[in-house]
Amino acid sequence: MPVASLTEPPRTGTLMLHLLGKCNLTCAHCYMKGAPTRRERLPLGPVLDAIDDCATLGVGTLYLTGGEPLMYRDLPAVLEAAAAAPGLNTTLCTNATLLTDRHARLLAASGANLNVSIDGRPDYHDWFRRQRGAFAKAENGVRLATASGVLAAGAETVRFQPLLRLGRGVEMADERLVSAEIDQLVMQISDLAHRHRGRLACNIVGQSLRYMLAHPCAAYVCNGNGCHRRIAREIKKIIVRENGTIVPEATNLDPRYAIGHINDGRLTTLVSRFLDEDYDRFDALCRRTYAKVLPDWDTAVVPWDQILAESSRDQDESAVPDAVVNGSCGSIGAMH
Repeated sequence: MPVASLTEPPRTGTLMLHLLGKCNLTCAHCYMKGAPTRRERLPLGPVLDAIDDCATLGVGTLYLTGGEPLMYRDLPAVLEAAAAAPGLNTTLCTNATLLTDRHARLLAASGANLNVSIDGRPDYHDWFRRQRGAFAKAENGVRLATASGVLAAGAETVRFQPLLRLGRGVEMADERLVSAEIDQLVMQISDLAHRHRGRLACNIVGQSLRYMLAHPCAAYVCNGNGCHRRIAREIKKIIVRENGTIVPEATNLDPRYAIGHINDGRLTTLVSRFLDEDYDRFDALCRRTYAKVLPDWDTAVVPWDQILAESSRDQDESAVPDAVVNGSCGSIGAMH
């Protein structure tokens, strides 16, 4: 989000609140490692303050997630606050297995969107989610949400998410698609979108390599006037982890690059201080990672969040090449 100034910024930013670490499932791919044994939980007061700060921070999109957010005991108060926040588009991300008629009515009253993950046919979904009957429970949750008007019957978007090498996904990293398979998937998605043009949106999660090379601001900001958006510094996404740690851009970012902790003060204050005191170090991480990875990346889709999170754990904080520091949108020649 553009927050060089904290007065009336554009509402293009995203706030992601991981309300808790606890989840009723232990899905094979979970980048958060959510599980029934997790005990981390965000306190309600700072969560409500963070939602209240969204307008000042230029946040127009709020994601409520976990763990499993339906297990957060103060969820009704959170949804009420989000509904009262002007200009805020709220989405609850859930596995839907615990969704009851009460939840459905609550979501309908709040105007929140619902994001339900389904991994395939019932037997595969149950295996992947590590719980027998998970598909049937999710199906029932979706049925209740549809009956309450939260969801509409029928698909409008098909989105493909390649497995990320994060969280429990590391344990099954050898099952990830190789570069040629990713490129083939991109072509198949393009064909699918063409075949259902105007009726079904089809896309893949990740950044376009071509776009990132032409517009480095997809990974970092191009020194104000060098950026086609004329923004000198920004945080596009603020993530509050289940333990209260606040990180910019990538959920699994190393805490060394944290904005702060949710109990340390208002989000507006912490972000402003981060921009003044710690932003340059994070910006250097983004530029250094871009310089190391992008020129030789051989797949059409770039899992930038995964790459940045992995890079943040590297102790190398060497200087960023001048070509990257001085580069701007469209100047990709300097990268090769």
